[in-house]
Amino acid sequence: MNLMYKFPDLAFCLGEYRLQDARDGLLVHLDRFYIKDQHSKILVFFDGKKDLTSDCYSEDWGKFSIHYSHEKKADELIIGYLNLCPVPSQCLVITTDKEIISFARRLRAKRMTSEEFYAEWVKRETEEDETEFKHLKEGLTPSSETDYWERQFLP
Repeated sequence: MNLMYKFPDLAFCLGEYRLQDARDGLLVHLDRFYIKDQHSKILVFFDGKKDLTSDCYSEDWGKFSIHYSHEKKADELIIGYLNLCPVPSQCLVITTDKEIISFARRLRAKRMTSEEFYAEWVKRETEEDETEFKHLKEGLTPSSETDYWERQFLP
């Protein structure tokens, strides 16, 4: 939840009690951020149930493994996962929760606050937007070789 509140669009959804929209939005944002990272296993932990009538405790969504805490707190699931992880130092935990950060530190897992992650996400999105704009501005949009030569010689 603390990561969702860092994204203004997701915070807006949460403020309007549109939890599923906020969850889906977070997954889309994470997917864009980790689009080139095909080797990592990405786990996402949500508080509560998938929806009011669901018995789903976990599911796959693309390259993500999503876990729902049901009656527990998602924090408990994160700590439980870190406890069972064979090499916690290979894990990156993204949270603002001080208890989880402290626990991850003791296990030597990598840590990033939700604020740090959001700042990194914004930086990457801005760089991608600027690169795309520069390509459009300079006429460097991807095209086939035939398209290139036609633009060179045909009116």
